Amino acid sequence: MKIFFFGGTFNPPHLGHKMIVDKCIKMCDKLILFPNFISPDKNHLGVTKPIHRIEMLNILFKNYTLEIDDFETKFKTKSYTYNTIKYLKKKFANSDLTMVVGGDHLLNFKNWYKSDEILMNVNILCFNRNKSFDQRNDLYQNKNIHIVEDFDYNISSSEIRNNKLNINKNKFLSKEIIEYIIKNKLYEY
Repeated sequence: MKIFFFGGTFNPPHLGHKMIVDKCIKMCDKLILFPNFISPDKNHLGVTKPIHRIEMLNILFKNYTLEIDDFETKFKTKSYTYNTIKYLKKKFANSDLTMVVGGDHLLNFKNWYKSDEILMNVNILCFNRNKSFDQRNDLYQNKNIHIVEDFDYNISSSEIRNNKLNINKNKFLSKEIIEYIIKNKLYEY
């Protein structure tokens, strides 16, 4: 079975995430989203509770055949991809695993916890937003890393959170996500 997994804080999940899922879902047998508790490379301040982020993912992908797995949120600590891979290998033995990431995340991949072991155990599908990951990076030629160059969606969740004006007109969030954010008073809107 070909399994793709896409992890992140999803704080909030936006239409760029949806575009990635739209491309990936056609390429695999099963797609799993892993919202984390806290990303190892991010400050935990301002991270909305997992229950809200998972609910927003459920809203955004309500008509999709995919799984939203809360594995990384259960430990209430930083989430390391290596541990998620061990979990997936046990749960889906003999499956082909592909990790979905953005080019900006792959830039500091060598600093990830057990990055060499990650590369030995999964393929990586990199959505190269802003062309941030390029041929100057020695990982660019790695046979386990596949680059999607035609992905030019220039937005991040942190940019959405930092631009708190006109939430009702935010073009990067679905109408339902905007309603959820306002109703639950997330991100101090």
